[in-house]
Amino acid sequence: MKKVVLVYDDTVLVNDSIKTIIGKNSFGEIILKRKKLFKYVSDIASKKDIEFIKINDFINFDKKIGYENKVIYFHLLSNAAINDEKDFELILEKLKYVKDITIVKDDIVYGIVFTSRDEYIKFIKKYEDYHDLNFENYQNVINAHCFLNIADYNNLLTFISSGFDSRYFNSLKGNKYSITKQSNDKNKMNMEYSYYWLIPDEMKSWMVMPYDYQERENYASYKMERMPMVDVAIRWTHSAIDTNEFIKLLDKLFRFFEIRSVKKVSIEDYKKVVKSLYIDKVLDRLEKLKKCDFFPQLNSYISIGTDFNSIDDIFNYYLKLLNNYLNKIKLKNNLVIGHGDVFFANILYSKEIDLLRLIDPKGALKESDLWTDPYYDVAKLSHSICGNYDFFNVDIYDISINQNMKFELDINFDNRVYKEIFKEKLSQKGYDYNLVRLYEASLFLSMLPLHIDNKRKVLGFVLNAINILKEIEKNV
Repeated sequence: MKKVVLVYDDTVLVNDSIKTIIGKNSFGEIILKRKKLFKYVSDIASKKDIEFIKINDFINFDKKIGYENKVIYFHLLSNAAINDEKDFELILEKLKYVKDITIVKDDIVYGIVFTSRDEYIKFIKKYEDYHDLNFENYQNVINAHCFLNIADYNNLLTFISSGFDSRYFNSLKGNKYSITKQSNDKNKMNMEYSYYWLIPDEMKSWMVMPYDYQERENYASYKMERMPMVDVAIRWTHSAIDTNEFIKLLDKLFRFFEIRSVKKVSIEDYKKVVKSLYIDKVLDRLEKLKKCDFFPQLNSYISIGTDFNSIDDIFNYYLKLLNNYLNKIKLKNNLVIGHGDVFFANILYSKEIDLLRLIDPKGALKESDLWTDPYYDVAKLSHSICGNYDFFNVDIYDISINQNMKFELDINFDNRVYKEIFKEKLSQKGYDYNLVRLYEASLFLSMLPLHIDNKRKVLGFVLNAINILKEIEKNV
């Protein structure tokens, strides 16, 4: 039986419309559910004991593929996204029995199989020159229904927005026309669904309408229209949003913040809301964190690898900064009807038609549940822009040990220009940047028990919260 080598061709050209979604990335570098697309192929090949080689260029190609002659080479184009893993595994099994040059295709050709190294190198020399060949001359065909051509803009939209990275307590499924959200937390589903029908009409146009709410014995669900746009988090983490588009996006979002219904409350009632959101909520979540099996280890990491002795030490540091700052500034005792979760993964935006829609609100069962602090939605937005929250979700961050033997968090994305634009917009609209960031730090602390299924992320959130608080301490 001949050895099989899968050569993943990530030189496939990306057109301008696709670049609006994935930036300067190649198809293989697209991130879906915390993993790059080429890694999905590599992992399946490894499971089938097939050697995997990723090609980013054709320089010294003959050396990259080795010198063995008794090898079957499967040249797979990177625009072939796998949407049926089992069927792809069957194709890999069939490769062992290929006797002559064979194309792998559905409506289009996704790959070509060679049984001779010399024929393969000859093919590559022509392919490198023209990057598009007529495959009609090849008689042998393996029909493949496991791929989706993501060089097609609409296919990429469907594919990349199907990779919902919902937290462990939700299930999201989609087809070409709709998305179904399901959870065993029936109360939460009911709140998200009811929210739309409780908010004022002028806010409804900013939301994707939920419909077909259903409750079963063990779960509840509702549907939403699948919009022809990807969420901002996908494009943000692929560095596909430049500063001009970012300014337009902020203009839209702050317009939403401006049209929210407002009501005046007593200063006492306003302080109660602030305490509930930014102190009591954090304390409650930290108590839940302390009940997790991972907590003693996390607390040990904090003591050994940071300037703090424990999670309580970090919270007290936050509380001191918050109280001192709140005593220095004067806030309007207003409440607004908020969305409750305005971060990039819940924002759908098309720059081509300047259309923005929000999804997945915190929810409400009655009118009184709608009201919140005006800063809360802004702080949620800040934890995507300034706090790099979405990069944690796709696992684009590193935790290392610095020269002082302390943990150091590194996120390979320079958001400084975006932060300055955001800071200027906050000033224009009457929001205090330092207070926004303090509230943002509380969000990272309060999210810790919600992400306990990913312990590395929890430590990342802790380090990120510390960095935010130290920045604010310098500012104030």
